Amino acid sequence: ELALRSAFESPMMQTSLQGLAGLRVSRLTVGDFSDSERLQDFERGLLNGLCQVQMEEFVLIYFSDFEDYTDTLFNCVGNVSTIRLVGLELEEISQVPVWSKVKQLECKKCSFEDVPALKLSLFKELRVLRITKNKRLKNFKQKFEGLSNLEVMDLSENSLTFSRCCSPQFQNCPNLKHLNLSFNSNIRLTGDFTNVKNLLYLDFQHTTLFGPGSYP
Repeated sequence: ELALRSAFESPMMQTSLQGLAGLRVSRLTVGDFSDSERLQDFERGLLNGLCQVQMEEFVLIYFSDFEDYTDTLFNCVGNVSTIRLVGLELEEISQVPVWSKVKQLECKKCSFEDVPALKLSLFKELRVLRITKNKRLKNFKQKFEGLSNLEVMDLSENSLTFSRCCSPQFQNCPNLKHLNLSFNSNIRLTGDFTNVKNLLYLDFQHTTLFGPGSYP
């Protein structure tokens, strides 16, 4: 494991990451130590030096402004099995490479206002998706489509308010087994679970529910 947190002056990070070419590591962490220490803005091509690094897990933590909605964020880490994005001022998901091999993706304490389901649906190998503790995340208007391998979806501890839960949000996601919507705002149920027939675990703890029947 290699952790590079608060390790570089801002202008030197891109050059320093290029020096990691040829490295093989189980987990690589890049960023700062805390929200208050964010010194680094994410600029286009910042992670290009990681194209020659072999790793199983990549953690990007505590970055501030993202230039041009981070269209290069996944360019060199799309073949990594696990990606964790923590404490980023990230408002939109970057372009997803067509050859992406990401199986687990976590977006924690980011700045989404809408669940970015369309772009996330391009991670075709995705098995576990966690979008948590995004207090600005209120809307769930987009649909997840064609994630045939997806088994776990954790959308807990956001501020989600949406209706028609829970079938329309998941198109052709037949293997979804675990759906966590706890600690959100208001969710209206329809009783329709047609698209999530294999669901084994559904968590609505501390979320206000509306809809058919009565719920504790």
